[in-house]
Amino acid sequence: MKTATIREAQHNFSALLRLVQRGEEVQVLSRKTPVARIVPAIHAVLSPDKVNWSGHQMKLKKLWKGKGAKGTSTDVLLNELRGDR
Repeated sequence: MKTATIREAQHNFSALLRLVQRGEEVQVLSRKTPVARIVPAIHAVLSPDKVNWSGHQMKLKKLWKGKGAKGTSTDVLLNELRGDR
């Protein structure tokens, strides 16, 4: 695990992120005391091709009950959602 002081992390943040992208962890130190750790994100979260969009359109239609698809103005939708406020 690589270590970096806060100052080094501020000045070389993009270089530290490149290390993290390669799978390495970076520990950030303040006066030789660990204060943070930068770790790689889960690969599945970063891959947009892993997102399952099946059924998304049906969920939206159910949520809006067809209001947005028929050209209802945003003013009308907002007034309906706000109610008596």
